[in-house]
Amino acid sequence: MTAIMNRIKYIIEKYPVTRGILTYSVLFPASNTTQQLLDRKREKVNAWETLRFGIFGALILAPSLYCWVRLANVIVKGSTLKHAVIKAYIEQFTWAPFAYTEFYLCINLMEGKTFDECLHECRSKIPPTWKIGFCVWPVIQTVNFWVIPLKHRVSFVGFFSYIWNTFLSYMHHYNIERSDGSSFGEI
Repeated sequence: MTAIMNRIKYIIEKYPVTRGILTYSVLFPASNTTQQLLDRKREKVNAWETLRFGIFGALILAPSLYCWVRLANVIVKGSTLKHAVIKAYIEQFTWAPFAYTEFYLCINLMEGKTFDECLHECRSKIPPTWKIGFCVWPVIQTVNFWVIPLKHRVSFVGFFSYIWNTFLSYMHHYNIERSDGSSFGEI
């Protein structure tokens, strides 16, 4: 068992992106399961949905978030409070719209929806998601960029992402009227 743990530790140290992959492979399906359990209209947890959220979190979101966190340190050099605030707000205008698009597009495509349906969900759900995120993430990311060591930043964000991802799962299922009168979403 010690040999296995040493091997895992070696891989995590050699390939820092694996920290985020491991974190999000647990957090994304857990937050989706939480959302499903909180949904009074559901009779049971949809394991396939949870699996899709896990795949998205581990293989799509975590690597792209890792790249963003690294890029943020290139865009704004420094680790003072002022630098952290600048990074956090730059993130809200660059990374956040990309991440929300990535989420809604990928989850819907994995569910087998048409590209038109995916684009509709992006257009209708990204603006309210971004507005709420703008109230939450700058504070969390300021602390992240200011206090947390670089190698732990994706995992730190992952802790807060559990709550945020539960919200994203809710938003994904939230029913939004289409312009043709049909509805989109399951809630």
